[in-house]
Amino acid sequence: MDTNLIIRAAKEGAEKYFPAQMELLEKFSGIDCGTGNVEGNAKVTALIRDILEEMGAETKFVFAEGLGNHIVASIKPEGAQGKIVINAHTDTVFGEGFTAAHPFHIEGDYAYGLGIGDCKAGIAVSLYAVKAAMEAGLLPKKEIKFIYNCDEEIGTQSGSKVYAEEAVGADYAFVFEGCDVKDGVYSAVTSRRGVILGTIDVTGREAHAGAAYLDGRSAILEMSHKVIELYGFNDYDREIYYNVAPIEGGRPNGIVAGSAHAEFCCAGLPTNASFAEAEANIMSLEKSTTVPDCTVKVGYRTLFPAMEKSEQNHKAYLPVEKASKLLGIPTAEIAEPTATDAAYLSSLGIPTVDAMSAVWIGIHTTEECIYMPSLKDKTALFIGTLAYLNE
Repeated sequence: MDTNLIIRAAKEGAEKYFPAQMELLEKFSGIDCGTGNVEGNAKVTALIRDILEEMGAETKFVFAEGLGNHIVASIKPEGAQGKIVINAHTDTVFGEGFTAAHPFHIEGDYAYGLGIGDCKAGIAVSLYAVKAAMEAGLLPKKEIKFIYNCDEEIGTQSGSKVYAEEAVGADYAFVFEGCDVKDGVYSAVTSRRGVILGTIDVTGREAHAGAAYLDGRSAILEMSHKVIELYGFNDYDREIYYNVAPIEGGRPNGIVAGSAHAEFCCAGLPTNASFAEAEANIMSLEKSTTVPDCTVKVGYRTLFPAMEKSEQNHKAYLPVEKASKLLGIPTAEIAEPTATDAAYLSSLGIPTVDAMSAVWIGIHTTEECIYMPSLKDKTALFIGTLAYLNE
């Protein structure tokens, strides 16, 4: 392997395409594309499709009702053996009108824009790194499968079906969520924790809060007991946390509440086996009540499975590590408590590494930004990673 070629291609490619990446990010940051904004999704996916087709990728849209388009694209060299999945998501957490109120701008080394870190920069890094590697003749002799999902911010219920159809059997998956940096060292994530979302519905009995108070059965009082019970499942040693919000219920305060509703999450599940324990905790809320004659109904779903720490995922980090050392871009393999689509890809048995994009700051806030020098570094790093996949 010509390491001088890799170094030159990585550094020159990252420099060459930095202006195009920044132009793309400015365009992205001007589009309202919160999950379920079908019109905004169409604008974003059209921009991505144009770049993919310029690269010669065979590109298709997989439409999801009420969400928009997932993008699935493929570059398949003659005689390809195996497959590499490249993944990021196109949706944000921001509603209509937010981009106009918080426009793209640059302050020093930081570029600000809604969704710029989570994770439009990941799209820009992954697209242009592949483009530069292709031009340098460094793409591996494998199919490159791009999957850009449009519902990551609500737990990938639709996108997970696309992964199950398109990603299965891949040799590696590289997920382009943003990364952190500590003491000049970029993170590469090979394990993340799982999350469950759920609801609690309590039915009581309405009554006048003065004249017939004792005839009532307060659903809000019962809900209060259930909230305390749920928080009692917190496991601080294992960093498994239950949280309740929002809560609503009842009618005017002169009436004993006949109903109450709450939503909750259980975050920090370290393995997929630990989901069974959490599910048992959650369902135990239905078994008894403190307020007589109240009934409790619980519902839940997996938001993200756990991306378990494994030799499988460490395998995906190894070519990143080699490129890091060759290019002098310090990178370390870490675990993160937060959840992303990397969990779905890893759960399909694919060696997966996440946080392949630029340094993100303030994600999910109106001060979201990326550290621009890291955009070049992470583009160069993935060019080098692709070259090492030829080994």
